[in-house]
Amino acid sequence: PANALAGPAPQKTKQLYLENTYLFEHAAKVLEVWEDGDKLCVELDQTIFHPQGGGQPSDVGMIEGDGLPPLEVLFVQGDKARPGVIRHDSKGDAAAWRDAAAARRDVVCKVDGEKRRLFARIHSAGHLLDVAVYALGFRWRPGKGYHFPDGPYVEYAISDDGRQLDNKDAKAKQAVIDELNAKMKELVGKSVGVRVEFVDGVRTVTFEETSCGCGGTHVSHAGEIGEVVVKKLQAKSGNMRVSYSMG
Repeated sequence: PANALAGPAPQKTKQLYLENTYLFEHAAKVLEVWEDGDKLCVELDQTIFHPQGGGQPSDVGMIEGDGLPPLEVLFVQGDKARPGVIRHDSKGDAAAWRDAAAARRDVVCKVDGEKRRLFARIHSAGHLLDVAVYALGFRWRPGKGYHFPDGPYVEYAISDDGRQLDNKDAKAKQAVIDELNAKMKELVGKSVGVRVEFVDGVRTVTFEETSCGCGGTHVSHAGEIGEVVVKKLQAKSGNMRVSYSMG
């Protein structure tokens, strides 16, 4: 996924969000500030803001400093023109923040904790769904994930191995939805642990021995995910989209 990890270019902005999902406030240093249309763009030496990518929304929040007008962070992304730099698209006093960058001012980043927790729950629910799908005997391969609040889903490549499902059999599909919901409830109830580690240089997230390379933010155990409701199975072009919602 786009947010999963180091590409060919070295990472210039230290990614503190990879180390702790629940780090909502942390110090940083302003390195550069520039304008792009109506956006004030900020480069920091390190950041707790998760950039949009890999199916996960961008964090939002504030950047503050002594004697500086607050800077509202509206969107965070990898800067295509500056490989390895995480860019904070913000709203604030351009002149004051350009001066802050020139002086390499120390600041404090403050992530919107409520949204961060929600995004981590939704993203982790997608990974837990991989566990449930496998437990039901399917050998679908997880691919695209959409972990936004407005209709999250995971899209799987259908395999000839393992359990099969007749996509035209509505009753069979509903039965699988019911099984998935029961399994997800069981896994959440067991508070299945989450392990995050680097394997051969790739950040890997593991839920009950089901692993995937990922650069997203995650809960510390499945109990923090809360209720997950599988809503729909939709087959298309050799893929199976499993849509879900959060309780």
